[in-house]
Amino acid sequence: MRQIALRALVILACVAAAHCSGDDDSNPTNPTPPPSGGGGGGGGGGFTDISETTDAVFDDNDWDDVVETYGAGGSGGGGHVRFNGQEGADYRRVQINVSSAGGGSAAQVAVFAIKRRAVYFPSSDGAIISIDYSESSINESAGNGQYSAPAIRQNSKLYTLVPGGKAFTTPEPSWTNHSLTGLTQNDFRTIASAADHPDFSANGSRIEVGFMRLQVVQAGATGSETRGGIDNYRLVMYRRR
Repeated sequence: MRQIALRALVILACVAAAHCSGDDDSNPTNPTPPPSGGGGGGGGGGFTDISETTDAVFDDNDWDDVVETYGAGGSGGGGHVRFNGQEGADYRRVQINVSSAGGGSAAQVAVFAIKRRAVYFPSSDGAIISIDYSESSINESAGNGQYSAPAIRQNSKLYTLVPGGKAFTTPEPSWTNHSLTGLTQNDFRTIASAADHPDFSANGSRIEVGFMRLQVVQAGATGSETRGGIDNYRLVMYRRR
């Protein structure tokens, strides 16, 4: 596999009718090609540019982890690994340990991975109409895996999708493609508040992007540990200038 050139969000060169041409996103860690991503987020008429961020290498120098805990809490984090030690078969592994939950509330641990230098400024780059997201996932532990979703950081707050709100599970023991299309600012929220959304308008402040992995232990249940992999990360912002 040849290393993919990482595209910063500030490079905005394509119209909605066509995706940017570039490197092949195929990766030996995935038995099938990565999701195409489609063009589902354009919406409406007129001309729309896209801003695309991808990663199929996951060098640790390109990602920062932020951990949020709720209830009894726990710990988590991620790091670069190679699938079965294969040269070029790079991906990111996320491990989450959730403490046993008390009788009153569930315990949750969310690991947010934010991509360095992937920055978007709605005030100058244009209002965001919608977002498409895709990744390849693998469950490396027992159980139903981890919840996964795209993530956004704005004004020091972390926004994502939650279970029941388009976050998806990753139970597959082999590499599997997942994708979401047409996500709007109201689909994203903080984990703590369903009413707290990012601002995609031209008045919105600086935005950083990444992904989120979440593990939940229900009230009264014992703690758990999960390990999951992510590859072929792709997030596309559709914007109107």
